[in-house]
Amino acid sequence: MEKIKFRPLFAVLIMCCVCMITSSCSNDDEDELSPFTSLFSKTDHFVDMLDTVYEHYDAFGSKAADSSDGKYRVTPMGRLIVVKKNSSSNSVSYSQIEDALTKHYKNNSKVNDVFLNNGGTVTIDCRK
Repeated sequence: MEKIKFRPLFAVLIMCCVCMITSSCSNDDEDELSPFTSLFSKTDHFVDMLDTVYEHYDAFGSKAADSSDGKYRVTPMGRLIVVKKNSSSNSVSYSQIEDALTKHYKNNSKVNDVFLNNGGTVTIDCRK
């Protein structure tokens, strides 16, 4: 009788272990982009608002906001979204930000291009 009681418990324990092991595995791409998670969150918000809430943003950048970690300033203007580093993010270069955003928006139909400006910022182009 005791063996019968422990079989379901043992099966549940094995399934929990398998779930924990498979969920703890990470994708290399995610690890590479993880320093930009808060930036992606903010830029995704502005990109997603285009054509659903706004046709375009104002020309003065009044909706500018910092990323949740405070490392980046994201400023939507018209259908362009400009990303600028704040002084606390000196370890990341603008070319790294451009590469990360390019990979992130690779399959997004709203984003036409991600490019590095001469002034030292990165722009996400969502123009039609």
